[in-house]
Formats: sequence, C-alpha cells, structure tokens
Amino acid sequence: MAKNKKKEVTIKGIIIAVLLVVLVLWYFNHLSNRSSIQRSASQKTEVEALMEYDMAAEYPKTPRDVAKLHNRYFKAFYGQKLADDELDAMNKKVRQLYCTDLLVANPESDSLANLQKDIEAVKEQGYTYKMCELPEASQVQYFTKDGKDMASLEVCITINTGDNLGYFYRQYAMVKENDQWKIYGWTESQLPSGSATTQAAE
Repeated sequence: MAKNKKKEVTIKGIIIAVLLVVLVLWYFNHLSNRSSIQRSASQKTEVEALMEYDMAAEYPKTPRDVAKLHNRYFKAFYGQKLADDELDAMNKKVRQLYCTDLLVANPESDSLANLQKDIEAVKEQGYTYKMCELPEASQVQYFTKDGKDMASLEVCITINTGDNLGYFYRQYAMVKENDQWKIYGWTESQLPSGSATTQAAE
C-alpha cells in the first residue's frame, strides 16, 4: 500500500510539474504574441507616416533634407495605390514644403487635379518610382538672389520601366523663408520618353 501511495504521489507530482511547465510556456507565448501585436500596431506604413508627418516639429533642416522628404512623397504618389482621401491628405502635407510664391502660382485644387493626372500618366507609361539618389552636402550650391538666400541641388531618380531601369534628374531651386528651406521650383529632365516638365513659382 505504501508503495502504491508513493507511486500516486510521484505521478501527481509529475503531472503537476508538467502542467506548471505548460502554464509557464503558455504565459510567455501570450506575452510574446501581445508584444508582437503592439509592435505591428506601432510600425506605421510609409503612407501613414507621410500622412501624419509633423511639419511643425520635424521640418527638414537643410535643402538636401527637404529634397529627400519631397521625394518620399513622390515615391508614394507614384508607387502606391492611394485612396482619394489619402492622396488629398498627402498633397496638403507636401505643399507645406513649397514657398509662398509656388503656393500662390499653384492653388491647392489645381495641384491636386494635376497630381491625379500625373499619376494616371505614369500608370499608362508603365513605370514606377524606385529610388532617389541625393547629392553630397558639399554639392548643394548656395547663393543670394534679390536679397534672398537660395539653394540649388540635383537629385537622380531611378525608375522601373518594365524589365529595365531608367533615370532622370530633378533640379531643385529653394528659397529660405522664416528660417526654413522651401521649394521654389524644380525642373525634370532626361525622362525615358525624352520629355521634360517644369514646376516653378511664377
């Protein structure tokens, strides 16, 4: 009888130990899954990040940084399927990078309509925005014009054209307004189609 009782105690002990191990494993797995969900929720998509970008608190400090952020928006415009409200929100954000003269020359409603047309044209041409290569900080040219601090720089943009890669260049002109570098205008050249377009303040 004593041996049987010892066996029962031993078996119960093993069962309890196994249950404790299972419980501990379940608990840690639960914590891991919960932290994974929290990480996923905190990791915003690029579109969400651009829509919520805080221009007041995180405005780019240099002409190079302004060009970099501008091209992040353009990559989203031409590389993502955006809902109308997303496109509208992002257009409002990107306009905050423009100088007063450029905003006046391109009212918001017109800029949104032109952007929609450009996106459709890009889709028809069958190419997508791949990446933007920024110049070195030392390659940014600073000068004064009409008493205003200005800057000029060129970025190289790589696009996917089906099976091949294409390249074109965007030449920026920027002006300093209220201690912030704003886009005065830009010129695009060497597009795959051989065309060129210009966007600038009049």
